[in-house]
Amino acid sequence: MDVFGKAPTRKVGEYFRSNVWYWHPLWHYCEEIAPDIIPSDNLGHSNDGWGLDARGARALADRLAHELASGRTATYERAYQAEVAALPSETCSICGGIGRRAEPPQIGPGPLHCNACDGTGSTPHLATHYHFSTEVLGEFELFLRHCGGFEIQ
Repeated sequence: MDVFGKAPTRKVGEYFRSNVWYWHPLWHYCEEIAPDIIPSDNLGHSNDGWGLDARGARALADRLAHELASGRTATYERAYQAEVAALPSETCSICGGIGRRAEPPQIGPGPLHCNACDGTGSTPHLATHYHFSTEVLGEFELFLRHCGGFEIQ
């Protein structure tokens, strides 16, 4: 996700980038800790230009700074990582859990070694690709403090 500052006061407030694997958990955390700042019908998980004005961005920066300083963000990160690590593997959707796949573009069991699951028949749970990072959240807090409002594109 590309997040652009509307009226940056410093270079750090011009642009914040996070790939989708980090952005969704980051934004979900923001929604959880700041429901009074982020409306429930926000479009923060999409890249269609939604964002907060300068006052909202600054309020969210203050909230994030408080959460980071209190240690709650680090606790959340550890719990998030433990929850994701405990997720079971999923049946490979390419080979149907057999470990051998059909000739592309077909999917399902076949004579070829399945490279989607490395022949095991299972793949990591999709949620294991998403990451929550206290460090990335701290970078976002700094961006928010100096962006003058933002748009997600």
